[in-house]
Amino acid sequence: MRNTLCSNTSPFDNLKVSDCILLGEKVWNVPFLQSIFNSQIVNHVLNTPLYPYVQEDRLLWMKENNGEYSVRSAYHLFMQELFDVHHFKEQGAWELIWKLKAPPKVKNFIWRLGRNVLPMRMRIKVKDVNCAPNCVLCDVNEEDSLHLFFCCSSSCNVWNMWESYSKICNILSQETSSATIIFQALQTLCAEDAIEFCCILWSIWKQRNNKVWNDVTNVQPFVLARAKSLLFD
Repeated sequence: MRNTLCSNTSPFDNLKVSDCILLGEKVWNVPFLQSIFNSQIVNHVLNTPLYPYVQEDRLLWMKENNGEYSVRSAYHLFMQELFDVHHFKEQGAWELIWKLKAPPKVKNFIWRLGRNVLPMRMRIKVKDVNCAPNCVLCDVNEEDSLHLFFCCSSSCNVWNMWESYSKICNILSQETSSATIIFQALQTLCAEDAIEFCCILWSIWKQRNNKVWNDVTNVQPFVLARAKSLLFD
């Protein structure tokens, strides 16, 4: 072992960990440790186990069971223990999204909607992108996620055609952000209705993008029917 214990004190410049172990044994040399360190340091050293069956030292990455370094575990270490990511975290029962028995593209979309990272016109406008702020579907109000999915007249017509719409009316009347509406709905609706709810949101987004990129107008009954067809994907 070549770890230097005390590099700032000249008598210990060449001291190695192996110098503190009894020759030919896997046991700490307690008298030697006590002669050069205070009791607190000695206790720390003695609490470091020496395993007789380890014949050759090697570096171990403690964040993986096999001791091998991985970028994945290093990323988790950085995000969870070394870096303040509090301002990146969004409150919400995210596990409700991933537990849905819905197509992966729908769950991914709902996650993006909850994180407020969809390229809504108002969101990209604040990033100095030159575009009209009006909603693509109604061309009346400014387009943010709350308006597009829950307040736009076109989207409201879709919701009114949904058989389970009455179950979320109270949520829509009280909540003021799309993320809180989503989490409240997922907690309130039964599993089947929760899946349909998310598929309708995805279909509304599809309707919006078809208008933006293809200049195609999807009528509201078709938007709802497309959402229901996702249940059989």
